[in-house]
Amino acid sequence: MTSDDGGNERTTTLRASGDPRITRLSASAIGIGGAAGAIAFVLYHAIGLLTNAAFYGVLSATFVSPADNHLGLVVIVLPAIGGVIAGLLIRYGSPKIVGHGIPETMEAVVTTESRVEPKVGVLKAIASTATIGFGQPFGVEGPIIQTGGAFGSYIGQWLTVTPSERRILLATGAAAGMAAIFGTPISAVLLVVELLLFEFRVRSLIPIALGSAVGAGMHYLLISPEPLFPTPAYDAGSLAALPLFILLGLACGLFAVFVTRALYRTERIFRRLPIGQPWLPALGGVAVGLVGFFVPDILGVGYNVIDDVLVGRLAITLVLLLIGAKLLAWLLAMGSQTSGGTLAPLFLVGGAFGYGLGFGFDVIAPGSPVPGVFAVAAMAAVFGAAARAPLASSVFALEVTRDFNVVVPIFVTVFVAELLAEYLLPETIMTERLKERGYSIRHIYEYNPLRLARVRDVMSRPVVTVPAETTVLELHRRFQRPDDPMFRLKRVPAIEAGRVVGVVDREAVYRELIEHGHPERPSREIADRSFVTIAPEATAYAAYSTLILRKVPYLLVTDESGTLVGYVSRTNLLEASRRKAEEDFVLQEGYGSFFVRRWRARRGSRGSARAAPAAEPPPPAQDPRAPEGPGPRGAPPSTPVPADPTPMPPMGKPEEREP
Repeated sequence: MTSDDGGNERTTTLRASGDPRITRLSASAIGIGGAAGAIAFVLYHAIGLLTNAAFYGVLSATFVSPADNHLGLVVIVLPAIGGVIAGLLIRYGSPKIVGHGIPETMEAVVTTESRVEPKVGVLKAIASTATIGFGQPFGVEGPIIQTGGAFGSYIGQWLTVTPSERRILLATGAAAGMAAIFGTPISAVLLVVELLLFEFRVRSLIPIALGSAVGAGMHYLLISPEPLFPTPAYDAGSLAALPLFILLGLACGLFAVFVTRALYRTERIFRRLPIGQPWLPALGGVAVGLVGFFVPDILGVGYNVIDDVLVGRLAITLVLLLIGAKLLAWLLAMGSQTSGGTLAPLFLVGGAFGYGLGFGFDVIAPGSPVPGVFAVAAMAAVFGAAARAPLASSVFALEVTRDFNVVVPIFVTVFVAELLAEYLLPETIMTERLKERGYSIRHIYEYNPLRLARVRDVMSRPVVTVPAETTVLELHRRFQRPDDPMFRLKRVPAIEAGRVVGVVDREAVYRELIEHGHPERPSREIADRSFVTIAPEATAYAAYSTLILRKVPYLLVTDESGTLVGYVSRTNLLEASRRKAEEDFVLQEGYGSFFVRRWRARRGSRGSARAAPAAEPPPPAQDPRAPEGPGPRGAPPSTPVPADPTPMPPMGKPEEREP
């Protein structure tokens, strides 16, 4: 039995290892894909409705850009209105809707067994509609990923599934939402694999692919069958052009590092301001309005501007201006703790950055590919390097342009940028916020709880220690005294001046006292100094690797000053690994089964009450003159056996454990 957030008892059962349950997951995924597609359609047109009303005074749900407005100075105020609405929802609704959605969804996967509150998805959609509809420079993809993921998680909370199956349903909702917005089913699957799922298994891929396909079908049916950014069939050039794309990849990697660090530095600056919600997003909105007053093309999602950059409709001066203006507006808006998305802004500044470099290459080396090729490759590379999603970003660029002539330039640029970012950017634009909250996320296609946990979270404490001057005789007495904490230990650390100088073993004490006859020898002289230490900030996987490779039974955990704060043994790591087995095999009762079970129990109790026989009359009082004891037909009275107040003493040697 487990308890949910409301304190209700929920049953858990062990799933049979031979039951893949993939058919049930796939059926659920198809339904989630259809629902996520409908949610994306509503969100897409709600943003269009608000943009038309706010910037043009027209009642229309057509998705338009706010850049062509004629509002003058009024445009400075509109993004602030969206910021205030989002800030109120954050303050009084849920702080989990702050940011661009994907990190918050990742946190739910890591910390709450993929359980997302339904209100988070609803509030995220409303807040993002307000910010984007009033002109803030965000994309729709982050909000729909969080909203679709929340819907998939909620379905997983109604069904009786394992936590890992609920994670698959959450990822299905996120992928279907992204596919429904962009019409990119393949890259949507790859994105959730790289950012949310942390595994690459057929059991996961089939449901997610089905849900993503349904979401993409909803996009073609309800939004548009055309690619989002149709480009002409570019000539990617010959092999002689590959060095240019290698240079482009290096430049995009550096640019992605700069953008990521600038974003989180901006967030820290805003957090230090003496104001909170909803005024922080309002302040960011005013900043966006000021930038948008001078460069209107930075307002809103900017899909039309991305398309203009990729096909080369804009003058080079405007393209270079867009890089700085859009980046500045997005940093100020996102840093102000509001709600929005990050893919579209990065695609715009990345594409413009690549177009500028391609224009320069054409000047320096005439005959090189047209700047549009560099724009498409850089659009994918900047986001891929910043988010550690190279496969998803590469395929996304191909799906939204449907120009497969640029496959080689895209792959070269993206993976060179990714290689550079691996060296220069320990955390990504998606994981930096999670690191600040104490979570370690590595982009590896393996869901391993030891990689997510820190040593400080799995170590044992406090540690029994002895002063380094303690004699062998005193150590022997303490090891033999049942009321001493050392009685059940194999070994204890010896401490001198606050630091560990060695580890004293029980057998070493025995040999020194009995065989060598040195009862007054201090513990520091018999302590083993070959102990291995590890920092509390290291991952549990690092502790596991150290135990295996160094062939030691335990690790002492010491902080930066060398003070002993705990220890890690194989038992600690096995307990930490237990979560993976539970997520794969422990079925948790969903809301549906829970309510059905309660209804049946109540119905059964009412039926039992109606069918209960009438109470029997009490037996007649016994005649006090009758003799004590059983009558001729009676049975001898039963005499209860008193419980033995003294427990059985333990048998065998005392249990020994690591220090």
